This record gives sequence, structure tokens and C-alpha cells, in this order.
Amino acid sequence: MASRLRKRASGAGEIVNDEHPQLKRTKFSATGNVDANGDRYWEISKLRRVTISSFRGKTLVNIREYYEKDGQELPGKKGISLPIDQFSSLVTLLPDIELTLKDSGVYVPRPDYACRHSIPNQDHNEASGGDSGLGASRLPRKNIEATSEEDESEE
Repeated sequence: MASRLRKRASGAGEIVNDEHPQLKRTKFSATGNVDANGDRYWEISKLRRVTISSFRGKTLVNIREYYEKDGQELPGKKGISLPIDQFSSLVTLLPDIELTLKDSGVYVPRPDYACRHSIPNQDHNEASGGDSGLGASRLPRKNIEATSEEDESEE
């Protein structure tokens, strides 16, 4: 027996799943929490969280499973630590990933970014000397050799 309810299409004898199955809602905290190391984190599920940490002077975005031991939640082996350039690449790919999921029939709710805190723009990052690590977002350099006419007149 199927554990999921299905609807039959009229006359065709074809089984059709609901368009948008109910998703399990998790609690999201816009401000995040602080762990024992002083790193900010947001819970994805009961034992899974996203943490912003620093290691050897580099900021990392950790997506990791946690386990409980002696009343403490400790990071498990399963997870990934993304440097900022790789996290930026992932964020850039999210619209394509969302479209692919939509084509597969999976509905992903969109967050409302208008309610969130404003994020500093690229100009602020450059003024402070920071580098986002994204080569694609930079303006292309002008090709000086292609515009120079001095080389052509000497030959």
C-alpha cells in the first residue's frame, strides 16, 4: 500500500500526485544563534545547521550535521565547509538549481529578501580592501594592445 494519498485523473486511469505536497516547516531564526565557539549559526533541522566560522583567517560557511553528547551539540563528520568564493558560486547557481527542481516537480519556497537586513554592496567591499573572490563579478580589463595604434605604424 502507498503511504501517500493519490488522486486519479478522470477517465484516463492515470495516477497523479498532488502538485505541491505539504512540506515540513522548520523554525528559522533571522538573527541566528551563537555556539560555544562564538560562531553564528542557523538551524536547518534538529541536528543540522549552517555556521559562519573562521579558520586560519578565512571565513567559512559550514553546513554540517551535529550530534548530542553529554548535553552538548557537537559537529559530526558529515558536512561541508565552503570558503566564501565557493559559497558565492553556490548562491549564483541557486536560480538554475531551483529551475531544475521545478522541472522535476519539486516545489521550493522562495524567501522574502525584502524583509531581511540589507547586505553591503560590492562597492563597500572594494573600498574596505576586501575581495569577494568572484572573478565573474569583476569588470573585464580593457585590452590595451588591441586599441594601441603605435605598434601598427612602426611596422
